[in-house]
Amino acid sequence: MKKFLMAFMLMVPMSTYALSVGVENDVTIGSNGSFVTVDGSAVTVGTGGISFSNSDTVRIGVDFDTSLIGGLSGGVSYDYTTGNDHVLGVGTSIEYWGANLDTTFAWNINDTDFDATVGTGYNLFGLDGSVTSKWDIDDFSYEGLDVAAGYTWAVTDSFSVRPNVTMPLDSGFSRGDLTAGVSINLSFGSTPSE
Repeated sequence: MKKFLMAFMLMVPMSTYALSVGVENDVTIGSNGSFVTVDGSAVTVGTGGISFSNSDTVRIGVDFDTSLIGGLSGGVSYDYTTGNDHVLGVGTSIEYWGANLDTTFAWNINDTDFDATVGTGYNLFGLDGSVTSKWDIDDFSYEGLDVAAGYTWAVTDSFSVRPNVTMPLDSGFSRGDLTAGVSINLSFGSTPSE
């Protein structure tokens, strides 16, 4: 609890600098390999590596993720957006000793637009952080990056709370609006790990 209060106290001085901070909270409930996540306007339902999602920007999304070799995992996705676009995606992730490297590639078939992200992060004793860069492949341009940090407080074996903050930087490294929130995870039985 002391670590949670310390992280909260570190975020309090942000109000003195008149920073604009958005709030994004999410809740995940899981049981025996199935889960439901509500993240703002986005809802995701999944089981056994496959998940279906809906949000303000995606009418229907389908993802399939699986473990490959060792700490390597991969996945494919399809999104039908509210702008009637079809977006195909491929992603990989590798994780060892608390450090991870994630890559994603997305192809908007309608606009012939190719985007990619490359992220690296760590997770050690409940404390986590990540840096994710965004790229527009077809224009060969850097789009910015997101820096995120959080702390997972395991209240019990089946209930955890994670305060977190994200700071976006645009292609000129100008800071965007901070986003802070709390992620709540409740599980009944075994659930897939993130």
